[in-house]
Amino acid sequence: MDVPSSQLPGLSCDSCRTKKLKCSREYPKCSACVEKGRACCYSSRTIRSPLTRAYLSSIERRLQRMEALIARLHPGMDIEKALASTVIPSTKNSQSKDSNFAGYIIGSSKSPNDPISERVPDEADGFDWHENVDDLADGMAALSVNPKGAGYLGSTAGVFFLRSLLYWRGQLKDIAAAPDAVNISLRPTNDRIEASSRLSLSTVTRQVMERLIDGYFSIYHRTYPFVHEATFRAQFHEVIPRPHQPSYQMLLHTILALGAWCLDDTQADLDDELYHNALSFVEGDCLFESANLTSVQGLVLLSNLSQKRNKPNTGSNFLGLAIRMALSLGLHRELPDWEINLLQREMRRRVWWGLYIFDSGASTTFGRPILLPGPESMDIRPVLNIADETLTANTTTLPKELNIPTLYSGLKAQSDLHLHSNHMSNTLLSSTGISPQGALSMNQALDAWSETLPVFFHHNHELPISDSAILFAKSRLWWRFWNLKIILFRQFLLKRAVDQARHTGPVLAVSDLDARCRDAAVNAASSTITSIAQYLETAPVDRLVSWYSIFFIFHASLVIALAVLGNAESTDVSRWQADLDSVRRILLNTFSNNSLAKRCAGVLDLVVAQSHTTNSNDWTGVEMDLSWMDFSTWPSTTGDFFDYLRWPESGGSL
Repeated sequence: MDVPSSQLPGLSCDSCRTKKLKCSREYPKCSACVEKGRACCYSSRTIRSPLTRAYLSSIERRLQRMEALIARLHPGMDIEKALASTVIPSTKNSQSKDSNFAGYIIGSSKSPNDPISERVPDEADGFDWHENVDDLADGMAALSVNPKGAGYLGSTAGVFFLRSLLYWRGQLKDIAAAPDAVNISLRPTNDRIEASSRLSLSTVTRQVMERLIDGYFSIYHRTYPFVHEATFRAQFHEVIPRPHQPSYQMLLHTILALGAWCLDDTQADLDDELYHNALSFVEGDCLFESANLTSVQGLVLLSNLSQKRNKPNTGSNFLGLAIRMALSLGLHRELPDWEINLLQREMRRRVWWGLYIFDSGASTTFGRPILLPGPESMDIRPVLNIADETLTANTTTLPKELNIPTLYSGLKAQSDLHLHSNHMSNTLLSSTGISPQGALSMNQALDAWSETLPVFFHHNHELPISDSAILFAKSRLWWRFWNLKIILFRQFLLKRAVDQARHTGPVLAVSDLDARCRDAAVNAASSTITSIAQYLETAPVDRLVSWYSIFFIFHASLVIALAVLGNAESTDVSRWQADLDSVRRILLNTFSNNSLAKRCAGVLDLVVAQSHTTNSNDWTGVEMDLSWMDFSTWPSTTGDFFDYLRWPESGGSL
């Protein structure tokens, strides 16, 4: 059989090369191998890097870019020390299915023995969701324990961790047997909805609308300043022309609904009617066939309102549409040659960064990848830290930024936090997981970032002002900062607790690495609890403050509870127990009229019940495997359990 010349070996066979004999290079066997009866094998040519100045220069430039990238992603990292602590797998083993992803930042931590792992539902449509029903979802993914119909919730979602903790503790029967007084029905009746609609339609007078607008700008806008107040009020009173009618009406009704939500209006479900009025302007084809800044503002605010109305997936869809629309308007670009006035340019920044922090926060909260563009593909500048009155439509000279807190300080700081940490959230969602060393490296990067904050936002700096909105902006920034640290490390605490529970001998020794991970998580959780307790003692508590306080303090308390369960021999147990007592007082006393707070307190009580007297040997029969985390396999008869963990209805107190 003739072999094409293109397939003829270009080198001598391995045997002839080894013996340094002349090879006929015939295929499939050379003449020498045929004569000697040897196996004839032709190995591929070894490709070596060229030893040229041009090639070495290209490698040096690539190395410089890689070092610059690491320095940007992880400021303060000692690269030499990181390299010295990194084990690089050999080339021969690099394709092994058991090998970890090479590198210092990412390392596989997901093995069959890990307490947190991801499984898919049995049904092909298990992740399908429909939120326009009576069964309410969990607006912050805090207590949506039933995975069916809730949409995909990844490993950074708080409920992902809670599911694992509850199932490991075997608390299903306890929760299902909770007192009826706690399991108050959260399902609104048709009579209430009809009465609400009649009342709302007849009472949304001009005077009511102005009161709701005042409520929006006095509460919500002080936290999320995405709408220019003076411009909006002038448009509302028709002092200046209103924008494109459908988009303006969507924005107007969303602002009215948020105002009613913030004020916790006593007129039944006024915000419900206003919310559906806003939705009616989204349903038309015109929204999908046009784009403007007002539409982006409306969609961003509507997404947050949807989440607060316990429709997290609906809110996520609105955010996705807002992102695509914003990109089509070039909001991610500075476009310095564009001749628009200073206020218009600044409003583009405020809307973009408002969208940025909402989508970043929601994606992390729900355990979904952050799909926003990275810093390499956007050049929009941060918002200016200025007094609102110094920038108007007639301003021709850019005002100088202030070194004191303003209405926009919180937006500027939080957007910068997400800009520097979004890659961490996405890394945590990767299939390779994250190693303890990687988590500690990210923790170091977060600490380095916190040092770049303006002095007035430093954690230990006392704000010499009485503006509660600015205090809330600073506090909420740190609560989110600590929550990210909690997400980084809580999986390691759970693994420690499970390992200790399965161990039949003496108490397991705590390695230095374990101790550092535990301390980072516990310190972040304890700082969160202390900060929220102090804030609630000194500042007014509105519905927005309640919403965030309950979410952050509950997930912080689970970490403290896990530290107690997994480190019963620690001398810090009494301090941790004091933190848990503080959380319980806040949930049951400060938020005594809040049904969500009561449920969180109930779950916490069950998790830490008799924690001081629980013998870890009682859990030696527990076999941890991946199927334990597959909550789609839970018995279908636990309806009461899932009802217990339902988020309160939109009309309830929060």
